[in-house]
Amino acid sequence: MKVIASPPQINPCEESCVKMALIAEGGGQRGIFTAGVLDAWLENDFDPFDLFIGASAGSQNITSFLSRQKGYAKRLIGELTRRNNFYKLGRGLAGGNVVDLDWYFDKTIQGSFALDLTTANKSLGQREFLISATNSRDRQGYFLSPNGHTSHWRQLLKASSAFPFLYKQGVKLAPRQAVSSKNKAKASVDTDIYLDGGLAEPLPVRESYHRGAKKIVVIRTVNADVHTQAAWVRKLKSWIYVSGYCPKMIDYLVQHEQAYQKELAFITNPPEDVEIIQIFAEDNLQSKLLGSTDMDLQHDYRAGITAGNAFLETQKTFYAVNILHNLSIIK
Repeated sequence: MKVIASPPQINPCEESCVKMALIAEGGGQRGIFTAGVLDAWLENDFDPFDLFIGASAGSQNITSFLSRQKGYAKRLIGELTRRNNFYKLGRGLAGGNVVDLDWYFDKTIQGSFALDLTTANKSLGQREFLISATNSRDRQGYFLSPNGHTSHWRQLLKASSAFPFLYKQGVKLAPRQAVSSKNKAKASVDTDIYLDGGLAEPLPVRESYHRGAKKIVVIRTVNADVHTQAAWVRKLKSWIYVSGYCPKMIDYLVQHEQAYQKELAFITNPPEDVEIIQIFAEDNLQSKLLGSTDMDLQHDYRAGITAGNAFLETQKTFYAVNILHNLSIIK
């Protein structure tokens, strides 16, 4: 694992009073690395966070972490996202959806892939979980909260994952709790369509800081020496040109790149009162946005487990404080 941390180094005896945030980056199937990190933490009962923010696949990973379903996100990515029902490039060329989110999220309602949102809601408690999504009307990033409504929760995850070229229609959501990070304006009408959160808020570190977090842990799905997601953006552009899809998609990709660079600039030069810890895989991730092999996914999941355990080793003091705090609550 590579951990890149920014100062300050917070006094261990004061850490229990520091608001701590967890940010999970998107990245499609590369999110299996995040799944490994979070499964390692579930194995060790590590959950000291006060605020969670996820973008796209990151929001799904955080949800499975809160549901306490160890191995769940791995199964969804490793099994469901590799089926033709979910991903088929030919459907896009024929005018359909390359990615069938309707089929995917229907699978999470019941059966072997059922997502336990009741437990997730209980685990969350009074803490805050925000799911980023992009409003197609104003193209701003919004942070949406399930607010204890399990049926609404699944729709927010779907909206956050609705990449416009891959899932064309987006997701219609009611305006409740749809607050923009830019100007705090509420979504105005119940016909607003929401798209992938990574378009406008791909790495919401600044948002967590603005909400009071002073220790921010960011699980990344790129390599430590990569400072942009231009490679997959170029690939998507090639798909778009081949399909003849609306040029507006190119504008979304440019918006994504600009938003991503702003977040990286904040991480590189953060305010003096915040500590930012980034978690990367030790070696290059093998999986892709879509179309990864089972071998590549297994490799990246194991890399996530290793990274999650390594992070716990670097945080022994805080980890000990967290265990004592949990024991005091149980008593």
